[in-house]
Amino acid sequence: RGLLMLGRLLRRFRRAIPPFDPRWQSVLEPNFEHWRMLDAAERVRMEALVTSFFHRTRWEAARGFDLSDDIRVLISAQATMLLLGLEIDDYAQVSSVIVHPSTVHLHGEHAVGGGLRRSGTQTLAGQAHYRGPVVLSWAAARRGARFPAGGQNVVYHEFAHQLDMLDGITDGTPPLGDEAARARWVEVCTQAYDSVRAEGSPVLRPYAGTNPAEFFAVATEVFFNRPLEVCEHEPALYAELRAFYRQDPAARVRRYAELHPELTADQPQH
Repeated sequence: RGLLMLGRLLRRFRRAIPPFDPRWQSVLEPNFEHWRMLDAAERVRMEALVTSFFHRTRWEAARGFDLSDDIRVLISAQATMLLLGLEIDDYAQVSSVIVHPSTVHLHGEHAVGGGLRRSGTQTLAGQAHYRGPVVLSWAAARRGARFPAGGQNVVYHEFAHQLDMLDGITDGTPPLGDEAARARWVEVCTQAYDSVRAEGSPVLRPYAGTNPAEFFAVATEVFFNRPLEVCEHEPALYAELRAFYRQDPAARVRRYAELHPELTADQPQH
C-alpha cells in the first residue's frame, strides 16, 4: 500500500518525456542479458521505465569520463529492472547518478562496520546515499549486465539499497504491504542472514553477512542473476523476494530456455 500511494504521488509531478528510442534496442539486446528474456508485456513496461529514468535522472561523469547515451541507457535499464513489477515508476529520492569509468576511489572518513569509522581511501564498485546520489563504476555495471551468471550486478545492488531506503530506514526491509508481510519477511531474511554469517551459502556471497541492508542488496542481485539456484538453495528467501518485486526471474529463465533451446543456458535447469 505504501508503494502504491507513493507511486500515485510521484506521478502527479511528472513532466512529458520523449518516447522510447528504437535505436536503444541495439544497445540493450547484445549488452543486457535480462533484456532479451522479457516477454512482450514486460518489454512495453520496461521501455517506459527506461525512457523515464534516462531523461529524468541527473547524470554526472566522474574524472572527465565520456558518459555517452549508450552508457546511460544500459544503466537505466538495469536500475529500472527492479521497478518492473512495482507500483512506482522511478527513484524520485535519488539526486543524481555519478558514473566512474572503473573502480571508484573515495577519500575521507567512511564506515567499516560495527559502528566504527576509518579515514583513508575506500575502493568500491558502487555506493548509494540516502536522498542523495548513486555512485557507479561503469566497468562493473557493464560486466554485470552482460554476465549475470557471475551473480553480481552493481546497479541492482545500489538501487536495491534505494528501495530499502524508501521508508527512511536502511535495515534490509523495504516497504511491504502490511504487518504480516513484514513479519514474514523479517523471519525469513533473518534466518538466511544468520545462516550466511554462521556457515556461508552456496548462492549468497559472504558480503551478504555484513549487515541486513547488504544482505537485501546481495539477495536482490542473485534473485535476478541466479534465480534457479536461489530457488533450490533458498526457496523461502526466493518466495519473499518474488512477492516483493512481483517478478519471477526463475520462470523467466525457464521460459527463455524453452523458446531458445539452441542456446546454452547460463544456469542448470531444476
